Amino acid sequence: MIASIRTYIALLNGEWDAYRQLSLNWRNIYRDISLLFPVFLCTLHSIRNLLPYPDSGCIDQVIVDEAGQIPPHQVFPVLVRCNRALIVGDPLQLEPVVNLSDQKKEEYRSKSFLEQGLTDVDYDRYSPTASTAYHRAAGASGQPGDIGNGIILKYHYRCVPVIADFCDRLCNYGMIIKTEPKASRLGANLIACNVEGKLENNVNWAEVDAVEALIEELLAAGYCLNSPDSDNTIGVISPYRRQVDALTQRLKSRWSDFSPKSIGTVHTFQGGQKSVIIFSTRQCQPTDSLWFINRRPNLLNVTVSRARELFILVGNLGRISEGGHTRELVEYIKEFGETR
Repeated sequence: MIASIRTYIALLNGEWDAYRQLSLNWRNIYRDISLLFPVFLCTLHSIRNLLPYPDSGCIDQVIVDEAGQIPPHQVFPVLVRCNRALIVGDPLQLEPVVNLSDQKKEEYRSKSFLEQGLTDVDYDRYSPTASTAYHRAAGASGQPGDIGNGIILKYHYRCVPVIADFCDRLCNYGMIIKTEPKASRLGANLIACNVEGKLENNVNWAEVDAVEALIEELLAAGYCLNSPDSDNTIGVISPYRRQVDALTQRLKSRWSDFSPKSIGTVHTFQGGQKSVIIFSTRQCQPTDSLWFINRRPNLLNVTVSRARELFILVGNLGRISEGGHTRELVEYIKEFGETR
C-alpha cells in the first residue's frame, strides 16, 4: 500500500519513473489507491493526469455533472475508463460555449459531415456545436426541443413556489415544487424595476445606479453581502461582460467586502444560488437586440432559478417586453409580484 501511494504521488508530480512503474503494475496500484480514496473528484480535462492508463474498468462508476454544458467529445476520456456512467444535467440550462463564428460552424458542417456522406440530421445529433453530452446520453434526435429519454428528476427544493413556477412555465418541466411559500424581507418575491437609461460603451449606468440603490435597501432590510452558508445573501447577474465589469467596479468600491463571486455573468452563476438575485438586463434602446437573451429559454431559466426567495429584474421594461421570454418574465412579475 505504501509503495503504491509513493508511486502515485510521484506520478502526480510528473516523475517519469513513476509512469514506467505504473505501466508495469497499474492494476494493483489503482486497486491500492482506491482503498484509501474510493471517490475521485476532478474535471473532465484532469482525468488523464489522475488515471493516465485508460483501461476500461479502472473506474467502476463515473458521475458526470452539468452535462448540459458539456460538448459530447469532452466526456470520451472518462467514458473509456469506466464500466458504468451516470450523466446528469439539464438541457434547458446553459449550453456549452462554442467559440466559433457562424462561418466556421458552416465550414465544419460541410467538411466534417456533408462531404463525408452524412446529413444535417447527423450534424444536429452529433456535432459539438449543436449537441451536448446530456443529449447524447439521453438519445435525443437533435431536433429542436427534443431532450431525449433521460430520467427526469421533478422535485424542486431551491426556490419559493412563485419563483420556481415561472421556470416551470418557461421550460414546461412539470416540476413538483417542495418548498414552502415565504415572503422576502421586502415583502414580494418578484420585483421589476423600470430603468430606461442609455448605453455608453456598452454599459447602462442608470441600471448600475439602480442596482446600488437596491442593495442599500436590501442591506437595510437584513440581507447581507457574504455568509458562510449563503443564507440571506445577494447576487448580481447580467448577461453581458461589460455590464458585469461596471457593476463590479461600482459595488466593490462602495462595499469592499462584496465578494467578486457574487457579481457575474449568467454563466458564472450556473450551479449557484443566492437568497436574492438582481438581474441587470442592460437593454434599453430600440436598436438593442434581445436575441441573445430570448433565442432559447435556457439563459432566463438559469438566471431566475438562482434566486431562492427574491428575484429583482432591473431594466427598461418597455423594451424587454417587446418579445420572447423576457416579455413572459415581465408579464409574470406584473401578475404575481411588484413593479416599481
